[in-house]
Amino acid sequence: MKTPLLVLVLLVGASAVAETVLYDFETDAECAAVPTVSKNDFEVCVTNGLATSGTHALGFFCCPWEEGMGEWPSFTLPSPVGDWRGYDRLAVDVVNAGEEGDSLSIFIAGPDGRIQNGLAHTIRLPGKGFVRWFVPLKSWPRTTSPDNIARIHFFATRPQSFAVTLDRLTLLREGETLSAPSGPLVGRDLLLLVDADRRKARRMAADSAAEMAHARDYIRFRANCLAVGQTSPDFLLGTASSMEKVIPRGQFAVRPVTEDGLALRLAGNEDERVQLRVAPKDADLEDVTVRLEADLVFSGRDARPPFSAASVSVSPVGYVHTVRKPPYKVAAPVPPGSGAARDIRTPDVGWWPDPILGFLGPVAIRDLDVQGFWIRVHCPKDQPAGLYRGALVVSAKGTESVRIPFEVRVNGFRLGRTSALPLAVTFGPSPTFQSEGPEGVAAAKARQADPLSPVNLWRKHEREWVSFLADYLIPTDSLYHRTGTNFLFAARQLRDEGRPGWINLGYWTFPGSTNEADMASWREKTIPRLQAMRDLAAELGILDRAYCYGCDEVSVGTFPAVAAAARELKSALPGVPLLTTASDYSFGMASPLSDIDGFAPHTSKYDLAKAEAAREVGHRVWWYICCQPHAPYANMFLECPAIEARLLMGAQSVRMRPDGFLYYAISLWNSERCIDAGPFTDWEPRSWTTYHGDGSWTCAGPDGTPLPTIRLENFRDGLEDYAYAMLLEQKLREVEGAAGSTALNGRRWPSTTMETWVQRAKEALAVPTSVVASMTDFTGDPTVLYRWRDDMADLIEEAIATTGDTP
Repeated sequence: MKTPLLVLVLLVGASAVAETVLYDFETDAECAAVPTVSKNDFEVCVTNGLATSGTHALGFFCCPWEEGMGEWPSFTLPSPVGDWRGYDRLAVDVVNAGEEGDSLSIFIAGPDGRIQNGLAHTIRLPGKGFVRWFVPLKSWPRTTSPDNIARIHFFATRPQSFAVTLDRLTLLREGETLSAPSGPLVGRDLLLLVDADRRKARRMAADSAAEMAHARDYIRFRANCLAVGQTSPDFLLGTASSMEKVIPRGQFAVRPVTEDGLALRLAGNEDERVQLRVAPKDADLEDVTVRLEADLVFSGRDARPPFSAASVSVSPVGYVHTVRKPPYKVAAPVPPGSGAARDIRTPDVGWWPDPILGFLGPVAIRDLDVQGFWIRVHCPKDQPAGLYRGALVVSAKGTESVRIPFEVRVNGFRLGRTSALPLAVTFGPSPTFQSEGPEGVAAAKARQADPLSPVNLWRKHEREWVSFLADYLIPTDSLYHRTGTNFLFAARQLRDEGRPGWINLGYWTFPGSTNEADMASWREKTIPRLQAMRDLAAELGILDRAYCYGCDEVSVGTFPAVAAAARELKSALPGVPLLTTASDYSFGMASPLSDIDGFAPHTSKYDLAKAEAAREVGHRVWWYICCQPHAPYANMFLECPAIEARLLMGAQSVRMRPDGFLYYAISLWNSERCIDAGPFTDWEPRSWTTYHGDGSWTCAGPDGTPLPTIRLENFRDGLEDYAYAMLLEQKLREVEGAAGSTALNGRRWPSTTMETWVQRAKEALAVPTSVVASMTDFTGDPTVLYRWRDDMADLIEEAIATTGDTP
């Protein structure tokens, strides 16, 4: 780990020499102050490599973080200077021999108390490079006095490629600057390793490799299209399910469209999607459009109303560009029907499909690009069951249009307009500030202040956003608001539209301690605020769906204070459930938190047996994801297979039975401007720190209007799969409850006996292991999931046909 690698040196030069050097790691006394750490997952030691001053530096080397390892490898240096008043910056020379993307953080604290109460700062590290880190010393927290500094604490967060040396820790007064790196080893370790041309060549080689892989797949795709009888001289036409992400300029796998065309199956009030992929056959394509030719016509003999073309929309798939490898791995796509195992690996950088660009008109498709068109079908609730047929038409400037058969099968039942699984999801567009460093924080503040940035423009369409999210079964809500009356008014809007959801009255935290003074202060700041929100919710007629979320991911040491707060809230807000992500994995059964109603662990920490025991005494056990867990668990990062979002909200939720799903944010937007062109957009895919798409499932279109993503679409599809299961479960209860009824037994089941139907229903509700075997063992094949979903649909229709009722 200590071998010097190629580095790009970002020299920050100046003329003045600072007066106060805390550590240069050259003297015996300095080296003796270093806490030598040698663990399985990280190491801290003085090294003679990559020094920026003199011949030695402090090495901090970490193994790639995995589940089960410590999340925050760290060490502490004693401060040789106690009084930091008069200094406005701490300068630290940092050389990272690893890849870019990891962060390095610092706490500067006094001799007593928690280090985490000290002055904090974070920097995102360059890849294979040098940076001079300036930690501002102007905003000291109340818990730390600058005239009594004793500890300098460094730590990484779940590092992935972390091989860092620190040198020349220097306190600077206003106006003082530092000279460029110097010393006998600088030339050996740093300056001779500056090779931007070779670095650029590596990037070009990577791009070339991606282009070659794309060209190979394009040639294969072209041959497959010819093999199935496509005769268009202009278009190559492929298809993919909504659970697949097709890279437009990289390795891809697309099935050719056959003479059978494209097909979907769905229930009333349900949305389903399929993708059409279009590539040029010989020449570039201009002004490409895909549309439904006319209303879909019922294929049976009797007369039924057509399936309206207005219920079918076709939108170009948009793409966002990643520039650095993220700090996580994901599963590689599994071709439908292949039976291949999920392969976990670090995702490539480049163009990724994500936003659905409903505003975009005709598009150009050039070179060997494979452009996606997202076909979304919404089934009206009263559409008669049956098979409806028509055609899609693909056109481009100067070409002969191509007709593709398209059919929709409507099930004999309908779904509700709200999520059958309770949701607590935050929508509140904002940029992120974490791990940005001073320049990044300044940029985030500029976006926050810019009236033309997405985080501000969306407010012009606030009611539209409320309805848009409800279309995806998500009530407009926030886990972290304190007096957000706008969320309560949004909840009333949804109630009036007949699709109410759960609503948080406000965030709550715990007092500093359980002594009466701290409790009194906490009561004064918390109880009246939440009671006022409770009263407004009652006035608006939404109190029956209100809850209070608090104590976000707090640790065991806080539980006594959290328990005291919960008791106060239960008394002050009778009937309002309390929900938390506190790290109580007994779910209130072996902790002081028995007054809390709902616990939400990470999906990786969810334990079905413990959850069932907690439910026996009245607790509810939800679950959640965020920047964790990583593969092999399902998540919703930009590069995760789209099927994972659908499985998590559908099949995994059916099998593991959480009482609800919680998510911290769906609108962390770091783009300077809204998306107003495409399909290759300039939308910033980085959301939380160096993650792509975590905390961001939505995009802002022209003027701040709503745009969904492929991930959001699959989120809804998963909830609809869950709704199928809940409807089948209802039918199973009805059938088993009436098993002794002469009327029921006397009816003719469409294709089976009642006993066989019951057995099949139970097997479907248990979820076949081919779909989900565990939280880390599940299918990546969309055809396997469709088979389970269609089996449930068949069972529901058989029950309805036998009992004669229609849900």
